[in-house]
Amino acid sequence: MDKQIVFISDIHGNMEAFKNVLKDIERRKISLEDVYCLGDSVGYGTRPDDVINQIKELGITSILGNYDEAVGFYLPTCGCSIESDSDKHKTKNALSWTVKHTSDENKEFLREFEEQITIKAGGKRILLTHASPVSITDYVYEDNTEKQEEIADELEEDMIVFGHTHIPYVKKVKDKLFINAGSVGRPKDGDNRACYCILTIGETVEAEFVRVPYDIEKMAAEIEESELLDSFAMVLRTGRDTK
Repeated sequence: MDKQIVFISDIHGNMEAFKNVLKDIERRKISLEDVYCLGDSVGYGTRPDDVINQIKELGITSILGNYDEAVGFYLPTCGCSIESDSDKHKTKNALSWTVKHTSDENKEFLREFEEQITIKAGGKRILLTHASPVSITDYVYEDNTEKQEEIADELEEDMIVFGHTHIPYVKKVKDKLFINAGSVGRPKDGDNRACYCILTIGETVEAEFVRVPYDIEKMAAEIEESELLDSFAMVLRTGRDTK
């Protein structure tokens, strides 16, 4: 029988998107034991505690993301490479607001996340991390072939599944499968619906990216009513990063 595993990533405090993704997973009758979160449950969105509480309640195995780390450990930045003053302002606003609106108990919970884990399914070994084996702030885009080849050379597992860029893809490099699960709460590939990945392992390995509609305007309005930057609401509406 084929084995199905679900990967969700980069919820970023977007409870409406997360809620509808969970409903879709339940509709497909996939066990929560086979659901993995690849990090960044918090940051940019208005409901960090709601998202964390849901993850805890459902017992979803989660990996440490750069925003999880920054919020949980009270770090001054999210660790990403930021060049423009505008981007620095955005990350400072998102991080400081999220730290203020995440409970101490949930910060402690975030500190318990591992940076990466390896799981076994259908005879395959799968490395789960937020960004790359090198760092939880490393960006591995689909066209980064040189970087992927370097990772593949060191990768003991059959495949690696990650998030961080908010842009989903599947690509084979040197017989190693690279899967970016996309973003549940803050897609940046032009499709503003929540995105998650179902990996089916049988005689072949198939990665399906599932798009789930949710009340985007509700979450965007919550952002605009808060002290978070209005530009974060525009990201939800457009499915694109703002400059």
